[in-house]
Amino acid sequence: MTRIQMLLLALLLIPAVTLAEGGLVISDAWSPEAPPGRMMAGFMELHNTGEDAIVLVDGESPLFGHVEIHTMIMDEGVMRMRRLDELAIAPGEVVKLRPGGLHLMLIDPQQPLALGETIDITLIDEQGERYPLVSEVRERTRPSMGD
Repeated sequence: MTRIQMLLLALLLIPAVTLAEGGLVISDAWSPEAPPGRMMAGFMELHNTGEDAIVLVDGESPLFGHVEIHTMIMDEGVMRMRRLDELAIAPGEVVKLRPGGLHLMLIDPQQPLALGETIDITLIDEQGERYPLVSEVRERTRPSMGD
């Protein structure tokens, strides 16, 4: 086998090794438009492709003072938001952050955001691993309780 063939073989194997190690795959990240100065939400799908649980404990964004993970719960007939200290995603699990359920709260906006603009967000796990994502500002939709 020539050196060029060995190099090509090595380059072909690198993506397979990266894929086998797994991680957090984030898709369809979006945030509903909000009036200027108001906090916003973040929705997306989180897929743990690894062999170990990923436990998200924090988030940050340069466009917001802080980012929190929230859930919606029914409390004496009233739907209430509650901050979660952590969000565990089991190996192979897909967790959907959607209106009316799990979501990010983007608090203390630093500037107004309009439809089509993007928000850089970083999710952080308990090991300090960082998962950057870009959320698109979209039109507000009504919550779907069946999702």
